[in-house]
Amino acid sequence: MSHQGDGVRVFRADPGDLRLAHQAVVDVNGHAPADEAALAAFLVDDASYLLLAEVEGRAVGSLIGHRLRTPHAEQPHLLLYEIDVASAWRRRGIGRRLVEAFLDEARAAGARGAWVVTNRSNEAAMALYRSCGLTDTAADDVVLKLV
Repeated sequence: MSHQGDGVRVFRADPGDLRLAHQAVVDVNGHAPADEAALAAFLVDDASYLLLAEVEGRAVGSLIGHRLRTPHAEQPHLLLYEIDVASAWRRRGIGRRLVEAFLDEARAAGARGAWVVTNRSNEAAMALYRSCGLTDTAADDVVLKLV
């Protein structure tokens, strides 16, 4: 699926997009150095999503997501794991287009739902997700991390 407009193309990266995906992971997401083997494996994994926002051959935004299965339902859930837009490209609707493209992917996968974890204090993220129709599920949700 590809969404294009205003010179920005939003699409799901595949193995043929390795150069652009690498640039996104390093420059947009700030994950340097990038593990080339891990990135290549991610791009061939059907359950892994790397959506890119590209302008004139450069990544200006990216979204990382995962399709998750459960033992009690055939339909998957999609987890929006990480989204970033290069600082010079923020406030132009790119983040929203990435989220909307991910929600399109969720519908195409027959997902039972899509979800994201963020901090209530992250006002920009909360506004973005709400503008895309996502809603809070519970006031008492907690995220615990295994270190």
